[in-house]
Amino acid sequence: MRTRPAAITRPLPLVLALSFGIGLIGTARASDAPAPDGQKLYETKCSACHGKDGVAKKMAEGSANLNDPAWQKATTQESIATTILKGKSEKKTKMPPNEGKLTTAEINAIAAYVKTLGK
Repeated sequence: MRTRPAAITRPLPLVLALSFGIGLIGTARASDAPAPDGQKLYETKCSACHGKDGVAKKMAEGSANLNDPAWQKATTQESIATTILKGKSEKKTKMPPNEGKLTTAEINAIAAYVKTLGK
């Protein structure tokens, strides 16, 4: 029976333990990231046109008032997120797309916050 030299077998458990630990550290960082603050993002990215309270400003003429109960009832969080992502380019309203400018988590946080404007 052949045995391995001690110099080869001793570091193996240490190498495996370190590799596993490094993998856990990387995973912890991704899952421990705080959720984006939808209100703060809305205030910095959206309120210039849509107003802090959701009432469209003059420069956003033609946009819906985001706090309007009828608009809130007819609009889903998912459709709001899609509009934030893709933008709008209709005759009466123009909203630039945010694809590549905001993360999916940020878009979803803003959309969730917009749904609170009708309450």
